Amino acid sequence: MMGVEDAIRETVARYLDAFSSGERETWLDQFAADATVEDPIGSEKRVGRDAIGGLWDETRGLAERITLELTQGPAVRGHEAAFAFEARTELGDATVVIPIIDVMTFDDDGRIRSQRAFWSDQDLHTE
Repeated sequence: MMGVEDAIRETVARYLDAFSSGERETWLDQFAADATVEDPIGSEKRVGRDAIGGLWDETRGLAERITLELTQGPAVRGHEAAFAFEARTELGDATVVIPIIDVMTFDDDGRIRSQRAFWSDQDLHTE
């Protein structure tokens, strides 16, 4: 039987992979029904699947291709995890890169209960 920390690691991997491959429903399935998302920190919290799906729609509507590449972690302890990654958005001939740190809490099934994304426009750079 898999422990909750292993389930959390798998959820984080599916969260990153599903977003990168454009699998909206798979990505949303990683969240608990009453999950909250604050992305970025300081923005209005989105509560529940419909609101979180709206974030997907807004974000994925910015560009045809956005990939999330894990750069550190996840560090998992109990029902919490933190990890660093880069969001790489292809815009024409340029790639916009945003370094992000996500801090999440999880339910007993390893689904995301809360997500807080730490990033700033000041950290954006192009390649």
